[in-house]
Amino acid sequence: MVEQEYLKYCLEEIEEKLSWKPSSEWKESDFIRLSETITEKSGISISPHTLKRLFGKIKYKKYYNPQQATKDALAKFLEYSSWSDFVSSKKSLEKTDANVLNNRSKKKKLITSALVLVVVAVLFSVLFSNTLKGTDGKNEVFDFSMRDSIGVVPYTVSIDYDISQMTSDSIMVDFGFNHPVRGKQSVLMDKEKFLRNFTYQIPGQYEIKLKNNGNVIGSKKVLAKSNSWESYFSPETAIGNYWIDNKIKRKPFNGKLYYAPEYLDSLGFDTKQVFYLSHRLFKEFNIDGDNFELNTRFKSSQRLGGITCYDFIVRIICENESNNIKLMQNGCSQFSGMRIGKTVLSGVNEDLSSFMFNLGVWNDLRLVIENKSAQVYINNNKIFTGNYKGNNGKIIGLEVVFKGTGMLDYLSMEDLKRNKRFKNNFN
Repeated sequence: MVEQEYLKYCLEEIEEKLSWKPSSEWKESDFIRLSETITEKSGISISPHTLKRLFGKIKYKKYYNPQQATKDALAKFLEYSSWSDFVSSKKSLEKTDANVLNNRSKKKKLITSALVLVVVAVLFSVLFSNTLKGTDGKNEVFDFSMRDSIGVVPYTVSIDYDISQMTSDSIMVDFGFNHPVRGKQSVLMDKEKFLRNFTYQIPGQYEIKLKNNGNVIGSKKVLAKSNSWESYFSPETAIGNYWIDNKIKRKPFNGKLYYAPEYLDSLGFDTKQVFYLSHRLFKEFNIDGDNFELNTRFKSSQRLGGITCYDFIVRIICENESNNIKLMQNGCSQFSGMRIGKTVLSGVNEDLSSFMFNLGVWNDLRLVIENKSAQVYINNNKIFTGNYKGNNGKIIGLEVVFKGTGMLDYLSMEDLKRNKRFKNNFN
């Protein structure tokens, strides 16, 4: 017997124990009364909304499997010590039931059907569920579900939630995006509602956090993908702020990723100030961030629109970590740096004078990540080798940053263990 069947039998026993009218005829007041009864009996808060989903009054999805605390509350209402105790009891009965034991064909069909439902449920929703201690010492149950976590911008994320039984009035959702005008996108959750939507318009990886009095009680990462490279103009005072207002209107690359200062001026950007250009691409590359090789060729100079001290930054954003290499012109090594996994190097307190590139000519950068070791080459000269800590996960984003304007000839990546490659010649 699978979990879905145990839950079905549990609900049937609850309905039988109550001896009320059939659950299909229950009204809101009945679910409120049952919520109060189960909470009092089990010491675990369970909301009327959750009960309505369990008994089919709300069509949540094809198969609703509540969190462990909810199932424990149901079992305790039936005089069992826990959900596992309830399941163990049913398994004992199964062993003594010869008809069930001998009817393998029927059981196999039930298991297959249940597995299909479980797969559909997993694909449909990534569920966050947990319990917290309330001010009265009782466990408080909440649901926090996201229907999907990957999409192309503009991409709207839909969150199903139930915090109706929580005592706190300071439950918020932080969508992980800082709007350049409105600031951090964080909202107070309404206990009387069960759905919240948020639209991501800028590609990137974001982490949605559910917070109670400022403490994170649940989180999930979202990948907002881009169809192609997107470029942004940022003054030095607002580096990393990306919005529609500072997005550069794309024009044909003609073999190079480059926007001349004159073109930026024609779009209304002020190139007389210190500024940065960021070129970003987010997608599922299907390349292992702990076993890959990256190669790129770039150029920066005052004639191209570069600004002293000239920067060149490559970021490789992975599921778990954001990696980067920052190269500088000769003499500016204080600002050089690197992060691979959880290992960080900074030119402020380490000698990174080799992390430099030549102005006005093409420079070749090569990064090899393999077996928890990183090797960095600039113009065929090895400038770094060493181990790193942490697990990157799969690569989901690339970002190339120039101080001022710079030129990118190509960028390629190859998975060192699988036949997966990515290359962009900007043709």
